[in-house]
Amino acid sequence: MTHKCFVNLATYCLTAVLVVTFPEDVYKKDYRWIEEGDINIGVILSIHSSNSLFNCTDNIEDIRNVQNVEALSYAVREINNDINILSNLTLGFVVLDDCQSPSIALARAIQFMPSDIRSNTDSSVVGHTDFERTFYDVIGVIGTYTSKLSIIIANVLNLFQLPQISHTATSDVLSDKSRFPYFFRMVPPDRYQVKAIASLLRHFGWSHVSIVYSAGNYGGNGVKELQNTFQAMKNGVCIEDVIEIADGSTEKDFLDILKRLDSYKDTRVVVAYVEIEHAIAISKSVKAARLVNRFIWVGTDSLSLILEEHPTLCDNMPSSISMHPHALNVSTQRFTDHLTQLQTEDSAGISKNPWIADLQKFYGKPTNDNLNSTFLVRKPKFFYKYNDKRVRSIRSTFVDAFLIDSVYALAYAIDSVVKTDCNPTKIGREHVAECVSTKGIFKELKNINFNGIQGELKFNEDGDILTQYEVHQCFAKDLDRPPEIRSVGIWDMDGEVLKMNDRDLLWTRETFPSSSCPKPCSDTIGTIYYFMKQTCCHVCVTCKLNEIVVANATRCEICQEFYWPDSLTRTKCLAIQPVYFGLQNAVSISLCAFAIAGALSCFWIIVILVKYRDEHVIKCFSIELSGIILLGTLLTYGLAASFLSRPNEWKCYINYVGFSLTYTLIYSPLLVKTNRIYRIFNAGRRTTRKPCFISTSSQVVFSFALIFTQVAIVIMSTSLQPPEVSLHMPRRTEKFVELFCNLPHAGLLSSLSFNLILVLICTFYAFKTRKLPDNYKESRYIAFCVDTTLLIWITFVPTYFTTTTAAAKTTILAVSLLLNSSVTITCLFIPRIHSLYKSLKNCSTAKHHYKDFRIVKHVVKRKYSPDMEITARESLSGIEKRISNGLRSSSELMSRDTSANNMTVIDGLELEEISQTDVIRTCQTLVDMHVLESEIEKPSFHLDE
Repeated sequence: MTHKCFVNLATYCLTAVLVVTFPEDVYKKDYRWIEEGDINIGVILSIHSSNSLFNCTDNIEDIRNVQNVEALSYAVREINNDINILSNLTLGFVVLDDCQSPSIALARAIQFMPSDIRSNTDSSVVGHTDFERTFYDVIGVIGTYTSKLSIIIANVLNLFQLPQISHTATSDVLSDKSRFPYFFRMVPPDRYQVKAIASLLRHFGWSHVSIVYSAGNYGGNGVKELQNTFQAMKNGVCIEDVIEIADGSTEKDFLDILKRLDSYKDTRVVVAYVEIEHAIAISKSVKAARLVNRFIWVGTDSLSLILEEHPTLCDNMPSSISMHPHALNVSTQRFTDHLTQLQTEDSAGISKNPWIADLQKFYGKPTNDNLNSTFLVRKPKFFYKYNDKRVRSIRSTFVDAFLIDSVYALAYAIDSVVKTDCNPTKIGREHVAECVSTKGIFKELKNINFNGIQGELKFNEDGDILTQYEVHQCFAKDLDRPPEIRSVGIWDMDGEVLKMNDRDLLWTRETFPSSSCPKPCSDTIGTIYYFMKQTCCHVCVTCKLNEIVVANATRCEICQEFYWPDSLTRTKCLAIQPVYFGLQNAVSISLCAFAIAGALSCFWIIVILVKYRDEHVIKCFSIELSGIILLGTLLTYGLAASFLSRPNEWKCYINYVGFSLTYTLIYSPLLVKTNRIYRIFNAGRRTTRKPCFISTSSQVVFSFALIFTQVAIVIMSTSLQPPEVSLHMPRRTEKFVELFCNLPHAGLLSSLSFNLILVLICTFYAFKTRKLPDNYKESRYIAFCVDTTLLIWITFVPTYFTTTTAAAKTTILAVSLLLNSSVTITCLFIPRIHSLYKSLKNCSTAKHHYKDFRIVKHVVKRKYSPDMEITARESLSGIEKRISNGLRSSSELMSRDTSANNMTVIDGLELEEISQTDVIRTCQTLVDMHVLESEIEKPSFHLDE
């Protein structure tokens, strides 16, 4: 009761919508063909096209549309002429054009509303004068062409409990009996076509393919089924890429798709799950892109259909394989002859099909042209020519066979109902309506079994026909034959078994083209299987140099630091033998030789200083401080050699502590020495008093105080973070491990900072004493020494802390030590040795004259005052007395040579005549007092340079 109320309500609404809102095209005679009989069947086909939601046009885009109508008419006429089926009854039909529009298809389905339902509809909804002729009483419906439109009309016909048979709808959705209980179809669903394709790929060993599909239900559902099927296969099929073809795609779009497919060099097979117009577009694009022999196309029934109709396309797609539901000897049936007769001028007498005349009127008379020049839309042509041989363009196809079998299925069901439910004595139009019902037809269809064009036919529990798929292959034009498509195999739905006739193929079994996954990765050491997608075949990926193969050759795993894969199997990691920066290359050997030469030079200088320690040149050299500097220089050369030896724990401590202290041993005495010089000369400008703490013992104490400060810093940093022997792997991808002493950066920076402070202070004093008398050349050498050291450190510090390899760090440390010690030797000791050499040489060969002697070139100008004037004849003893009381400095001794006379000014006093002996005695007293070390030098010491 509830279902009946729901049906009445739905019918009421549908009827109101149909009558009130649907356009006039629904009622026009141009879009219907009615041939009434004792029993009528309804047919919904796509004949014309539509330009809007509810309007049809006069354009018939495809000749197959009219051909399908002719197949229906032919089947009904054959049944009516057959005395073994529906004897004493005639079968009629009502063909309604849905114009390929979902809205119009819905209206067409409503027009088949049964009369008993229409009689319950309120007459208030009837507003059309031809209301009764809007509806047609039929016993079943055939159609439509596409799955999309079939789903729409199936939902309506379910309300009317009208059985529906579609001859081409393949969507798997329609197999759902809970939604579409009254739906049957004469074509297998898509899932069986997908299984047939999978069997075909397995037969040829093609496990690496690409897929192109049309957007929409047909292509979208098909490609999903393909992916699921390929994944479920035992060895799987690699889908390299899945490309969608959108509606309205242009020629450029198809060329781009082919270019994308061509980029996959290892993939030759392309599965085309496309609509008819896309199949045509692909075939033309392949030729335009010059990729005719690049791919092997495996297509569905749409590709098979266009290749059967136009075998010349096989020249564009040679070796392509397609399949469609099997139709037995369709080309030999009388329907083929019937189509041949329709290609004459007098076709009106052969068929009552109203749209044949419209077709000829719209497109003109038959022509001999080949395929039309448009890209997607195929305008119908009745003929085409091949080598001047006339071939029929209108030819029977498997679609015609499915439509004819659909008519026969309804006819056999009606015949069975008539024979079982009707009184044999009362057979006629007026009596059939009483005994033949849609429920009876539906029941018979479920159990029907008959021989049709496709062979023995019956529906399964899902309403799907159980049939076979025929496999075809394209053969391109040859010298002795035109292009053609041949049957090369059968796929049986019942057992899901493929039977191929390899002798009819274009290739032999030994020459099957390859489109499969690469060879096993185990053939190459160090490679793994890498899968781009779940069902895709593998790609052999080479692991990195520092990776091993694990997890059954499916994953690369990096070795731990300081380990490297074994070279034989790449399945385990072995420890890398470390190397160190030793005497193994030209650089280290050169540095070591330089260090030895420097150490020998230090010993030579020590021997010289000890041997000539009583000479005034050596005495004024402050032998104690110079000895500490020379000790630091010698240790620096030795430390450089230590850096170049094999590291161990003790050496690391020695290197760390030595690097910090050697600089301090050099620059602590040098700082004390420069400070003393600066204080002596600076004090001489302000006072006559002798500066404090300028004695040798004081200088040594100050030096050791600075050294012990550095020792404290080193002890503290070492206790917090001691140096250690470490392994270093600069790059994980390189088989190279270094053994080196890891000097903590914090401690190294702290000691370097202290040493840098010493150098900077030395640099300051060197700058302040830059204007000392020329006789005191040692101040220049000290300035050059500290400036050069500062430059070395400016280069060394950032380079050391930014480099990554231990060998480079060791080299930088060794070079900086050698440069620093060499600069110290060159600037501080070599000049002194040279002066000693010249002094010794002059003592034995040269005599000096007073007129060549200048105490100091540097003259400190002082203002003359009466307080400073004394008697010019002051005795030498008075001069010596003032000297002993503390002469300020050599800056107070000024010499001035004039053209008039020779005068010497001492302590601002002008002395007209002072003997050479007195001046020499005065200078010697200064030297012996160690007030000045070498600032004032006697002529006998050759310091007047």
